[in-house]
Amino acid sequence: MNTGAFLIKKDFFIEDEIKEIASLAVSIEQEKTNVHGEGKYKDIQWHKVDLTPEAHPFVARIYEFLGAEKNGICVFYYLSPGAVLHPHRDLTGASSNARLRFHVPIITHDNIFFNVSRERVVMSPGELWALDTSFLHEVRNEGDSTRVHIVIECQVNEAVKRHLPVKNLSGRLHDVYFVLILGLSFMKSLLVNIWKDPKYFWAQMQMLKKFVGWRVFGKKDVK
Repeated sequence: MNTGAFLIKKDFFIEDEIKEIASLAVSIEQEKTNVHGEGKYKDIQWHKVDLTPEAHPFVARIYEFLGAEKNGICVFYYLSPGAVLHPHRDLTGASSNARLRFHVPIITHDNIFFNVSRERVVMSPGELWALDTSFLHEVRNEGDSTRVHIVIECQVNEAVKRHLPVKNLSGRLHDVYFVLILGLSFMKSLLVNIWKDPKYFWAQMQMLKKFVGWRVFGKKDVK
């Protein structure tokens, strides 16, 4: 792909559906847990409630529309007032890793600043967006109410590709750049955390083990 975020479908959910899903998100908010239990984001007011396509038909509709496999992240993400996710890149949800994240805003407002490649992206309720997390992205909630998105992450199979622009030379050069900076950042993180935060270091090693097992050996249940 050639850009970090783009609109897939403007009115994926209509107004009445958005209100119903928003009501559900508010009613189950007390079930939320931290997105990251360890590391630099552990104290940020960024939470999740897991969803499943079996229990939540609105999620099943997203999977069916995309033609995506039902694996990976499937959640309500809650970003509380004042929460800041600083500029970063992710391996999961990266197109160079054959995965993407899809966002549908449910509760949002004008004081949400979601920047991709340092440009503001405005996502409105009910819209279906693709986010390539290999691009630099950040979000700030500068309002006085919680932002809620449906977020799913899935493998980019042939069906999903039909919704995406063809990756051109610029997109392929971005992939090479991403792999280089990811490798350097990961090694730096390991070297720092091995003595500064050993618990998080071992969590990183477990993530690396799962990634290698999945991408190299095709194992989906690496422990």
